[in-house]
Amino acid sequence: MQSELIVALEETNREIKGLVSKLSQNNVEANSAALSPGDLHVLSRKLSRVAERLGCVAPGQTKEEALQAAISEYVGNLETLKRVLAKVQDALGKQRDRLKKDFEHMNSARAWVEAFRTTNST
Repeated sequence: MQSELIVALEETNREIKGLVSKLSQNNVEANSAALSPGDLHVLSRKLSRVAERLGCVAPGQTKEEALQAAISEYVGNLETLKRVLAKVQDALGKQRDRLKKDFEHMNSARAWVEAFRTTNST
């Protein structure tokens, strides 16, 4: 059971590192598009499974050195993922705000054109 947990932790650690690497390669804003809902869903399921397995581990079992190392790496990777996702969230929020302003500008321009057409068509 414990070796299965270590394997699951190692696999999840690789997945987290891959996602962090994918998002951190260049610019968070540019790479936020690389973050698909499918990627997040798969990672979320893996994190849930690992959490369930960790919940079944007796406190005395965590003394095993290999398990401690895997758990420690897992926690560190989760903290890194949290920081990167916060940056992505911030970048997406800024992009959303820009899009809202562009949309408002476009609607204002459209209203102006309609008003101009109405006043000049008579």
